[in-house]
Amino acid sequence: MFLKKIILFLVTSLICANDLAPIDIINKSINRLNNIDIEFQSTIKQQSTTDNPINYNLNFKTYWPSPDSLFYYNYIKFNSPVDYKDIEIWSLYSNDTILINKKLPIDNQITSILKDSENADIINLFNFMQLFEEIKNKNFSIKDSKINGKDSFYIKAFSSKSKKKSVRLYIDKNDFSIYKVEWSDKKGRINKSLIFDNWIVIDTVNFASKVVYEDIKNGSKITCTLKNVNFNQIDDSSIKKIENGFNFDK
Repeated sequence: MFLKKIILFLVTSLICANDLAPIDIINKSINRLNNIDIEFQSTIKQQSTTDNPINYNLNFKTYWPSPDSLFYYNYIKFNSPVDYKDIEIWSLYSNDTILINKKLPIDNQITSILKDSENADIINLFNFMQLFEEIKNKNFSIKDSKINGKDSFYIKAFSSKSKKKSVRLYIDKNDFSIYKVEWSDKKGRINKSLIFDNWIVIDTVNFASKVVYEDIKNGSKITCTLKNVNFNQIDDSSIKKIENGFNFDK
């Protein structure tokens, strides 16, 4: 009997040793594409219950200066609509710091903007740092789930004051891809969602070619469709342009 208990204890210990805590699963999913330089073209439709839809077209790049870098850049250049054409936006992410600069073609000057301003909404869609900061100190629950036929973790992050007001994440069990994020209010109603869809494989890495963000409370929706996606092919001239967005010595 004692031997059976020892064997059971060892088996249980091995199983538990391979289990990740919810915050570790979230961290792995957020960092899944770290140190991969990514570029794509995106068409974006911004809809609102109060305004006419706006369609954008832009080029997007993520650049990591070196392997295992502690910081990285995002860069956007708008192609349309006309009043956005040639506007450039740079963001620099380092630990818990986010810096965002922009340049308007009318004056060709690089200036800083607030990370939560309207101009930063689109570039923030492709960054999870703010999401991690929002939930890292929360309580967590986790259970098995399926989404799009895939075995997934369903993780709920909530405060000690309310379980209903939460952030819910659906994360693939095998490669830690994030399929969906939902935000709920104090009554448990979904008021915001972020969905990743139309998955493709690039260099053996799963990558979502469609991103949909919906703010139900405010009646707004942003749909991003990505094409011409490339990994680790950013040329030297593009790297120089990206880095110049934060060249404060000039």
